[in-house]
Amino acid sequence: MVSFSSEDLAQHAGISTDVLQELAERLPTGVGQLFTAHSFRKRRGGLREIIKPKAALDYVTKNLHRSFSTVLEYSAPTHVHGFVQGRSTLTNASAHLNKKCVLRVDLEDFFPSISSLRLKTLLQQQGYDEKAAALAASVVTIAGKLPIGLSTSPFLSNLAFQDTDRILAEYADAEGLSFTRYVDDLTFSGDVHDRHLSDIERILDSSGWSVNAQKTAFMRRGGRQYVTGLYVGTADRPRIPRATKRRMRATFHIIKKLGYDTYMTEFGGERDDMLPHRLRGWACYIAAVEPDLGFAMLRAFNDLLPDHYVSISDYVSMVDWIEFDERSGM
Repeated sequence: MVSFSSEDLAQHAGISTDVLQELAERLPTGVGQLFTAHSFRKRRGGLREIIKPKAALDYVTKNLHRSFSTVLEYSAPTHVHGFVQGRSTLTNASAHLNKKCVLRVDLEDFFPSISSLRLKTLLQQQGYDEKAAALAASVVTIAGKLPIGLSTSPFLSNLAFQDTDRILAEYADAEGLSFTRYVDDLTFSGDVHDRHLSDIERILDSSGWSVNAQKTAFMRRGGRQYVTGLYVGTADRPRIPRATKRRMRATFHIIKKLGYDTYMTEFGGERDDMLPHRLRGWACYIAAVEPDLGFAMLRAFNDLLPDHYVSISDYVSMVDWIEFDERSGM
C-alpha cells in the first residue's frame, strides 16, 4: 500500500498544492466558471444531471484519473463490464444467453449516492493520508456527491462498489447464478426466484445502496429478455432489438431515396440529433453485435452520408455571426 500526501496528489494533478486547494474550495459554487450542468429527464421520471467540466477542472480530473488508475489497488472483477477496457454491453449481455430467467436490478442514483465522505474513507484505506484523501474527495465531487461527467467518476464508482461486488459475486456463485454488473445495472440469470431478489436487495441495503424498484424485472425464457439493451434469448450470441433494426433500416431507406438533408429537415433527423457521426456510430454498434447486418449498413451510410452537416439552427447562428463580424469590421 502506497503512502500518499497532498503534495503527491497535487503533483499527480499537474498543479501546485495551493492551486489544487483553491480549486476544491471553488467547486461548490463553480457552476459556470469551472463546469456547466445539464439536466435531462429520465424516461421513468426524475432528472439526471450531467456536468461538463471546463478546461481547468477537466485538466486536473483527467490527470487524477490517470493517477487513481495507477496508484490505487483496484482490478475489475470478471463480472464487472462497465468502464473496463475490453469489456462492453456486449460482453455483459453474453454472460446471460438462453437462461431460464433473467433478473435485472437497477441501482437508484448510483453516482450521486457515492458521497465525498465514502470516497475519503476509501482513499485513506488505500494509503492516502487524511489531508490528501479529503482534498482528493473534494476535487472529484460536487456538492458532496460523485457527479456524472468527470473523468474520475467511472473509476471511482467501481472502486466504491468493489466490496459489494465481492459479496454479490459470492452470493451468486453459492446460488448457482450468473452475475454481471454494468455501471448501475445488475443482472442475475439462471433459476432465479423472488427469494433471490429479496436476498440481493438486503445485501445492497446493508451496503448503503438503494434499488430502483421501477426498473427491477424478472424476464423469463420465451419472453422479452434484454440485458444492457441486447436480446439474450438465443444461445449463440446477443442480438440487436428488432425495434432498433427497423428504425435504422427505415432511416437508411429515407436517406437513400430522398437524401440526407430531407431526412434531417422533414423526417425528424434534426429533432433526434442524428448527425452523420451519430448514425455511423449506431452502425458500428450494430456491427459489433451483428456483423453481417452492421457492416453492410456502415458501408452504405459511408456512401450516403456527408462528412459534415450544418443544421438549419446552426446555419442561422453562423449567418448571425458573419453579419456581426462584417458590421464590426472583424
